[in-house]
Amino acid sequence: MSDYQRLSVNINDEAAQILRTVTKERGISTTEAIRRAIGLLGFFEDARHNRTKVYTEDQDGNRSRVEIV
Repeated sequence: MSDYQRLSVNINDEAAQILRTVTKERGISTTEAIRRAIGLLGFFEDARHNRTKVYTEDQDGNRSRVEIV
């Protein structure tokens, strides 16, 4: 039995362009980019579920809270 599942998804033009840009700039496959995106979704879902605060920090050290809805 395989540890993988094949999926077929429909995405809009904007999402497709973002996906192309990410794969090109990072030198990764479309599959790897989608795996990473799903990993991030899982991280944010866990944070939301656990009521954990998540922040971003810019190059000047300014922090902004990420609102998870």
